[in-house]
Amino acid sequence: MSFRVPPDIGAVPSARRRVVAIVRDWHVPLLEDTVETLELLTGEVITNAVVHTGEGCQVTVSWDGLRVRLEAEDTKGGRLPERTPAGLDDESGRGLQLIGGLAQAWGCRPTTEGKAVWFEIGGCSPSLSRPSSSASESDSSFGAGDAQRLVAMAEPGSRVPSASRTPVAAT
Repeated sequence: MSFRVPPDIGAVPSARRRVVAIVRDWHVPLLEDTVETLELLTGEVITNAVVHTGEGCQVTVSWDGLRVRLEAEDTKGGRLPERTPAGLDDESGRGLQLIGGLAQAWGCRPTTEGKAVWFEIGGCSPSLSRPSSSASESDSSFGAGDAQRLVAMAEPGSRVPSASRTPVAAT
């Protein structure tokens, strides 16, 4: 499921709520704490895209049966975002630290027109909802090489039955 977020910081709260609604409409088995973490990290990624590019972004939400993945893609090229230490008095600079600490995996990649920042968060099992020591900043967990994964994609309001999941090539 993809949708566009306009280049307005005021659009971030509704984008966060939309992501949560999508995941709930899919009946993804997430603990309430995990849904709250998803909402928090979604806000961080989308806010970064809007604030640091002055543009909107394309948000894509997917679920492979184990993890929810959110990706925010912008059209502003340049350096990929990096986690950097923030000083005690800094007003910003902690978003990627937060994502790195709470997501199972996260990363960024260049795209043909800009860049995409993504994160993954686990399902209802406590061991899946905590960040793992194998979480990395590479894009390896969703589709290393030419592997295919089951991904549920649907419009909000539609339930995604297990039988409707389609193997898609990971990119």
